[in-house]
Amino acid sequence: MQANFERDLLAQLTQRWSKRVAVKKDELDLDGHFDASLPDFPEHLVPVLALPGAEKLDRDARERILSAAWIAYNAKTKAIEDEIILPACRLMLQDRIPVRRDDVAVDALHQTIIDEHYHILMCHNAVAVTRRRRDMADVRFAPSIWSVVQGRETARAGLSGFDRDIVDIAFSLAAETTISGFLSTLSTAQDIQPMNRITTDMHRRDESGHAVVFRELCGSLYRNLDSGQQQMFREALMEGLTAFRLPDPESWAAVAAQGGFEIGTEQLLEQAETGPAPKRDNGPLNLLLDDLGISRDLVME
Repeated sequence: MQANFERDLLAQLTQRWSKRVAVKKDELDLDGHFDASLPDFPEHLVPVLALPGAEKLDRDARERILSAAWIAYNAKTKAIEDEIILPACRLMLQDRIPVRRDDVAVDALHQTIIDEHYHILMCHNAVAVTRRRRDMADVRFAPSIWSVVQGRETARAGLSGFDRDIVDIAFSLAAETTISGFLSTLSTAQDIQPMNRITTDMHRRDESGHAVVFRELCGSLYRNLDSGQQQMFREALMEGLTAFRLPDPESWAAVAAQGGFEIGTEQLLEQAETGPAPKRDNGPLNLLLDDLGISRDLVME
């Protein structure tokens, strides 16, 4: 029994929670890690700067676009945490959802909920510094603007009860098991704001644990579904993975406008069709798919 407990990934995570997560660390001195001479976001992650005409932008315009991109990144992160991840965590605490429900699993979910709320606060605080230091108080993005939030609403349209729950949890699995690749790219960018790089790295470290939590719990859910429900889960997972790879043309057009660069959403959609997909780390998800006997073709680009 003890050996099984020691091999339990969730048990290992919950035991180490107080030592590994951002919420248990000292507060970061955000202003102390702000260097006004450095850009707020990597240029190669801003698709509008690869569009025709961007080469004519002066330095101030480009820097405002990069600052707006950082604000947009945090707004999207907050929307994903608040609209997709947290509701799924609360669902999996409900008795009607057939997931693993021992004390360790419940602890892991509550710890994840605390982590995600803290990530929202981290994003809020970091953006507050950027708005103040860059004079961008009015740059804001509604949660409904993001393609992944819209995709989840489309996927659950007309559904109710347990069917809707399946879709919500599948979307959260898509988020928590594939986000690390993008976070790693941003958290290792040495030529941007130290504040931005460090806060992203703190988020990334937490998400590596969340990938395990969602892999374990969603795996237990899937095994308890009947064949029709499993098919619904697979389809919703596919829709979630697709939604996370979609461009966000409205938000990027708004980002470009901060630098006086007027572009149309159709330009961004055309660019997304011909350019590479956003970097995602499918490793944690692939482990679950292999364990459940689901083809990896589900996550192919």
